[in-house]
Amino acid sequence: MSDLTSVYLFSAQKSNFSSAVFSNYLQAKDWIENNYLSGVLIEYPLDQSCYDWAINTGHFKEKTPIDRAPVFIAKFVSAYQRNWHFEHGELLVHTDV
Repeated sequence: MSDLTSVYLFSAQKSNFSSAVFSNYLQAKDWIENNYLSGVLIEYPLDQSCYDWAINTGHFKEKTPIDRAPVFIAKFVSAYQRNWHFEHGELLVHTDV
């Protein structure tokens, strides 16, 4: 059984989909740097949605009916998820809320 609680997804600039998933930050960072990639690396909770994670951690509270709408939940990503922005393999911005 694994103790893994999150994964790291990399999405290139102007891409609609992620191109890589890593089990730890250092592997992801090395891959991004070695390939001189530009994009964002985001930590995602494992085995739960970003929406549920944000509610369970107190980072989001439902205020209106739209907050429970399928279209809202399906597109939800929390600003409280850790993320790193890279340009040509170099770390530009790190958000660790």
